[in-house]
Amino acid sequence: MAIKGSLKEASLPDVLQLLSMGKKTGCLGLSFHDSFGSIYFDNGRICHAAIVNRPLDTENSVYTLFTWTSGTFNFEAGVEPEDGAERVSVDPQSLLLEGARRVDEWSLIEKKIPSFDVVFSLDRAKLMLNRDPLSPEQEAMLPLIDGHRDINGLIRDSGLGEFEVGKALYGLLNANFLLPVGRKRTTPTLPRNASPLERRELASALYRAGMHEESLREFRALVEEAADPVASFHVGLIALRQKEYAAAVNAFMTAAPQAPSKTALLHNLALAYDALGQLEKAKLVIERALSSGGSGEPLIQLEAAVVAMRLGDYQTAKIRLSEARSLWTANPPPAIWFHYAAQVAAMTDDPDREMLLLSAAIEAHPESAVLLNNLAAAHLKREDYAAARDAAEKGIAVAPELPQLRRNLSAALEALSHADRQAATG
Repeated sequence: MAIKGSLKEASLPDVLQLLSMGKKTGCLGLSFHDSFGSIYFDNGRICHAAIVNRPLDTENSVYTLFTWTSGTFNFEAGVEPEDGAERVSVDPQSLLLEGARRVDEWSLIEKKIPSFDVVFSLDRAKLMLNRDPLSPEQEAMLPLIDGHRDINGLIRDSGLGEFEVGKALYGLLNANFLLPVGRKRTTPTLPRNASPLERRELASALYRAGMHEESLREFRALVEEAADPVASFHVGLIALRQKEYAAAVNAFMTAAPQAPSKTALLHNLALAYDALGQLEKAKLVIERALSSGGSGEPLIQLEAAVVAMRLGDYQTAKIRLSEARSLWTANPPPAIWFHYAAQVAAMTDDPDREMLLLSAAIEAHPESAVLLNNLAAAHLKREDYAAARDAAEKGIAVAPELPQLRRNLSAALEALSHADRQAATG
């Protein structure tokens, strides 16, 4: 299930609850103006969160992301944190109450600090007369408030989160200890001398946020300037999404010698060869993926089944489909597994199994227009025209743009009309 949209339409707490209840594993990428964040899930629990160029731990990153009330989000299943990233295991529910409190307070802070490009200096004369204790965060701010750093700089150099810095400044402003100097011209997201690692993190954040054209530009620059294999791999992933399969093959082959994850690269290379119709190459590559540690990955087993099916090796396809099914333990298999499993059943003249699989598929994925179309077609083959009509109508309600659904609905209605006419004249 693709989960993407606007934070104006679906708040981050709502999205977190959806991913938690669905026990999802993957990465939720978020973008807000020129900032990018990521929240990683492991079986519905938050295992890592980060914001590009912000030295925050997981919990403070999530609290900061709660303040993003506009922008976009995009969830990509199966994506894990970078090697070496801090890993935790946090129930999102435990962060929601504290997050809500911080957002409530943030609305007050925003009235005093509407923009992070504001620069303050200290009113040292008034500060010297102060007899009230300052908070630890305010004490940490004082040496940094120099009339040159904007609030973005204070967040960066203090190592505190947006909320802590905002709250500290809010108190100092209310006590009249700060003098506004002006606004700092917006700086690039990354400095010109940013390291390849920093640039890769930005490109990855853009990719996870669903901003593929922008991330492609960054990744291509890294490939040209630093021969970065991770960047080459991502260029291939974006080419796959854009259905530029030959370009995807070239990018994956470029990344292959130094790729950090051979299994993931081989899997995606097989997908590209499969899409190009180069099935023998796809078979060779997916078998290498299985033998290099991918046998425990259900999507790799599924791709091996698809390649075998396209080559007419239905026995191997059945075995691989069964292996893939056994690896999806926490939740039902995805819609695409049901799609190919039913196809193999149809190709091996097992209509009862095809119908059983499609019925189970609709129960697990009632909003899948493709599966509803497949079910309608299967009912048509069995001459169960009323059931075909019902399935096609449900599919059209979900995806009215699919022409196959309308063709199947038309065939079912025509057959039902013909039967009615025969009954009337019989």
